Amino acid sequence: MKNIFKENRFFLLPYFILFLLSFAALVISNKSDIHIFLNQHHNLFFDSFFYYATFLGDGLTATLVIIMFIAIKFRFFLIVGLSNIVAAGITQILKHTVFAEVYRPKKFFEGIYNLYFVPGVDNYLFYSFPSGHSTCAFAMYFSFALIVKSNKLKFLFFILAVLAGYSRIYLSQHFLQDVIAGSFIGLFCAFCFYLLFYNNQNRIMEKSIVTLFKNE
Repeated sequence: MKNIFKENRFFLLPYFILFLLSFAALVISNKSDIHIFLNQHHNLFFDSFFYYATFLGDGLTATLVIIMFIAIKFRFFLIVGLSNIVAAGITQILKHTVFAEVYRPKKFFEGIYNLYFVPGVDNYLFYSFPSGHSTCAFAMYFSFALIVKSNKLKFLFFILAVLAGYSRIYLSQHFLQDVIAGSFIGLFCAFCFYLLFYNNQNRIMEKSIVTLFKNE
């Protein structure tokens, strides 16, 4: 267990620092003040940048990646695929049951504060907590980080996950606490399925859909 944390410190260490800083900000302030502060910092470049960055955590992106891993190795397909599917399931259940009454920024600030909204973005009103895109991004990119050996790639995957998560705040689709919760769900699921499948000795784990067809 200790080796897993050490080998993935280039993802986990900055993640936990950012997690603690975000948690501290929410304790000192509140989600509405933090969102208003962040919403005031925008320009045309970042409007365009985060409009596209949000697709890094999109369900379609995750689906395409999962399908791609079938052709690489079943072990990786199971780690990445199940991490995303289970994490997404947990998030959607929480959204529509326990936290069904939690509004998104557009609805929350209605009649209270005029938020800046990025042109061309369809802002939703309900089911804010947790953030589904953040869940997807951290489940997917932490899965990648667990699989690869390169520390540079691990840190790159951390950056991509953070960009996807922050894009949801920048676009006023979610609050900071929504993103934090989603990121934790995604990371936790990726970690669990990595432990479950990475050292599994079943020979089929090293195969892919391609090699199975070749053997027929």
